[in-house]
Amino acid sequence: MDLGKRFEEANAYASVSVASLEPHNRYPIIRAKRLSTKFGMSGVFTLRSSDTTIVQIFLPQRHSDVVTDVDIQSSNSGAVELNLVYKGVCGYSKAYLLAVEP
Repeated sequence: MDLGKRFEEANAYASVSVASLEPHNRYPIIRAKRLSTKFGMSGVFTLRSSDTTIVQIFLPQRHSDVVTDVDIQSSNSGAVELNLVYKGVCGYSKAYLLAVEP
């Protein structure tokens, strides 16, 4: 794919908060990657939120820490099809509850 096409695709994805996802909805993971941020390494998932909308989310640190390079390669190669499910917010700690399911 040429550089112009990759730039166009990068502009098409809005970065959204995990809290903006609908609870208990399955979001297909299109692409996974790891980025270096000022807070350290962070996992980023590109998700299909509807037939016409693609969004990116930065995973909370505790979830970023468990995503391995093998997980990223498997997801990006299409070897496994995974979905991110936002389960809501923990009533005690106010942490986002996320699951990855086939």
